[in-house]
Amino acid sequence: MTRRAGELVQWNNKGGYGFVRDDAGHDFYVHISKVYGGVRPRIGDRLTFEIAAGRKGRPSAVDVRVTQAVRSPASTLQKVLGSKSPSVSRYKLGLRVAAATTITLLILLAISSEHAPLWLSMLYVCMGLASALLYRFDKIYAMANRWRVSEANLHVVDLSFGIIGGLCAQEFYRHKTVKPRFVATTWAIALFHTLLLAALAFGWLEVILPV
Repeated sequence: MTRRAGELVQWNNKGGYGFVRDDAGHDFYVHISKVYGGVRPRIGDRLTFEIAAGRKGRPSAVDVRVTQAVRSPASTLQKVLGSKSPSVSRYKLGLRVAAATTITLLILLAISSEHAPLWLSMLYVCMGLASALLYRFDKIYAMANRWRVSEANLHVVDLSFGIIGGLCAQEFYRHKTVKPRFVATTWAIALFHTLLLAALAFGWLEVILPV
């Protein structure tokens, strides 16, 4: 059986399937189970493969081997740290830094006025770092076409006192700043923490949360 060469033009990483286009311009279905060594290919990878009858008798790629990967981990990380999204203005991104700064100042005010315990600041620091790391890994995974951190998990960590790190990571990595639903939820979480900390700073929650 003659082997063919081509390029992976579509890939669903979650489902583990996609399409490879041979050098003659024909597309063939490929499943992760048919990729040699269980390696997950990326869009743009050069592949060699054979053709066999798949589901419903349609020709599919089998014995698929990656001959040339499109990216290396080093270049992916460089793109993550240096990339900028042209569709998001710096003004909008600057609002995230402003929100994170406002929340930080409210924490300091609440603690200095003895309306909040010191451990609250440590909680925001620890969860903020955790949130920032999750955004960083999710951006790297997105660039490498690998498994992603779910949006629900990102929101849960942000809500659980990680919002400062989440906002800063969104701006620094230019990540999760376009999708309307995700952006709206992020700002709702930021507003919740801003109001909560403002109430603490001005003593309105002293009875509910004694120091």
